[in-house]
Amino acid sequence: MKIGILTSSSLSDFQVKTLLPILADKKFEMKVAIIDKRPKKTLKQKLLKNIKRGRGGYIFIMAIKNFYLKKKQSISTEEFCKNNEIEIIETKSPYSSRTIDKIKEYELDVLLLVGGFGIIKEVLLSVTPKGVLSYHHGNMRKYRGMPPALWELYNNEKEMGVTVQILSPGLDCGIPVEEKTIEIRKNDTLEKLKNRVYEQSIDMFYQALIKLSTEVFMPKTIKTFGKVFTLPNLKQWLILNIKVLFRILKYKFHKSNQI
Repeated sequence: MKIGILTSSSLSDFQVKTLLPILADKKFEMKVAIIDKRPKKTLKQKLLKNIKRGRGGYIFIMAIKNFYLKKKQSISTEEFCKNNEIEIIETKSPYSSRTIDKIKEYELDVLLLVGGFGIIKEVLLSVTPKGVLSYHHGNMRKYRGMPPALWELYNNEKEMGVTVQILSPGLDCGIPVEEKTIEIRKNDTLEKLKNRVYEQSIDMFYQALIKLSTEVFMPKTIKTFGKVFTLPNLKQWLILNIKVLFRILKYKFHKSNQI
């Protein structure tokens, strides 16, 4: 199976880990990385946009928090491709006929959305026979959109889903190929839950490709999709943190009474 990846100029540690088992399997040939080189919005532009949508307080707090947090490991996509003998197409116009024709030259079977690109347009969704595979850290029957794990915690769910889907037009309304359910523990913070969810979903791209490479696999469509969630406002973020604090205190009190 010939594979292409849609990505940005850098790959996170999680993104690299999802690709490694695919590279190790000789059944799969990663031919090309299409790198989205369109200019990214600045922090100021993002802040102004979210202020207009009533989410400026949350974005401001996250910006301060991220400033003090240790930066997550990443590698340049160019370096990753060089190390793994993957060709590169860099483009500032990913939907132009020139870019689409270049992708078609590789006669790929499937594309993997690894980073960048935003919501994929129809012209890219249909450029390969098996479409575009993408992660969604959520169960699309209940939770579409973002951020991962936040709204499940906010709504006191006992578990959350992870999906690798064949993308369709629109947001998180594709065809699930590989799905997994992750327990939400009583002592989970948002960061702890997110880390566990990402860690336990590393192999899902690979497992989805194995399914797609067999002729007998018939993915089942979802009849009813869930609500689309987005970034919280400051009030919702504060409520989440209060809920999480009470959950953890209750958990610790329960544990101490068992000793």
